[in-house]
Amino acid sequence: MMVRLPALLLFSAFLLAACEPSAGVEEPAAPEAPAALTWQQPGWVDDAVIYELFTTDFTEEGTFRAIIPRLGELEDLGVNTIWLMPIHPIGEEGRKGVLGSPYAIKDYYAVNPAFGTEEDFRALVDSVHARGMHLLIDLVANHTAPDNAWVDEHPEWYTRDADGNPITPVGPDGNPTDWTDVVDLNYDDPALRAEMIRMMRYWVEEFDIDGYRADVAGWVPDAFWEEAIAALRAVKPVLMLAENEEPSIHRAGFDLTYAWPEYARLKEVWSGAPASSLVALVEEVEAALPEGAGRLRFTTNHDETAWDAPPPDLFGGQQGAQAAYVLTASLPGAPLVYNGQETGVETPVPFFEKSAYDWTARPEVRAFYDAYLALHEASPALQDGALTFHAADAEDAV
Repeated sequence: MMVRLPALLLFSAFLLAACEPSAGVEEPAAPEAPAALTWQQPGWVDDAVIYELFTTDFTEEGTFRAIIPRLGELEDLGVNTIWLMPIHPIGEEGRKGVLGSPYAIKDYYAVNPAFGTEEDFRALVDSVHARGMHLLIDLVANHTAPDNAWVDEHPEWYTRDADGNPITPVGPDGNPTDWTDVVDLNYDDPALRAEMIRMMRYWVEEFDIDGYRADVAGWVPDAFWEEAIAALRAVKPVLMLAENEEPSIHRAGFDLTYAWPEYARLKEVWSGAPASSLVALVEEVEAALPEGAGRLRFTTNHDETAWDAPPPDLFGGQQGAQAAYVLTASLPGAPLVYNGQETGVETPVPFFEKSAYDWTARPEVRAFYDAYLALHEASPALQDGALTFHAADAEDAV
């Protein structure tokens, strides 16, 4: 029982801190809820606790087979859903860093040989399922590596400049990205859409994966996602996680979207921003989602840890990072633990090269995640309960 006490104390501390001085601040009006979703979700979405796993770094060997003996650790941590960062071969043309970005896909129908074989991957999926857990893989649908065979075999599948050269992706704001190791796919082409759907079904049908995390999902047309997700759910009830914050994308079939606005406000609040930032955080959390849709709740992930900073830097040390995690993971949605977060990583972790982790470091941090996620698993309120905010109307109200 004592191992759970720190989590309960941190939770109480957060509740008190979050209700501190907000004099003169009006409670935000609840937004009008959109209509319920029209498609059926997998039954395990509501209690999903997701672990983002980078195969390269999770073990010294960096292979699928080496993950299997450590599945018990993840299960003990309270994880029931594993999201594997991209498993496919990485392009060599324009490669960044030593290993290249795993989001520069050279072949959608193969596994990265550094990780093992297709049979090794199948063994991992089977081992995950044997524990009653689920497995998602990263889907990079917006772009490929420049040396993907499609570039030559299907030039019409790519967005090209006036000289006919494939271009790097352009963001929703119309500005080019610095993603010089990938080229943009053209979803105006019906044959590309059909092939992408065939590929997505391949991993579900042949390897029995349980869904996808869709990279930069908002850069791919919603109409494609609607068609693709319907095709997948004709095979099995997959979970679909969109790397996107817009509530409207749920209409295409996504179960979860990123809580990026809430993450931004969370950092502001922990940095000592005024009470108005806390109200803004509440407004972000209460942003209207379709009934049944949810958010991925996090204090770090592979993007934030590589380009931003690890949680102890952002939230005032290990205890501050833990308090921030209790807040975000207690909100409606699916809590995320990123590869190594449970060790209290204190330095940025790039993913263009292999990083050595000390998996025995800071056992007290691991004990915190064990305790909080055990609390989450045992609490129907934290998993499925309704959320109500109460705004203090005076400095001494709490």
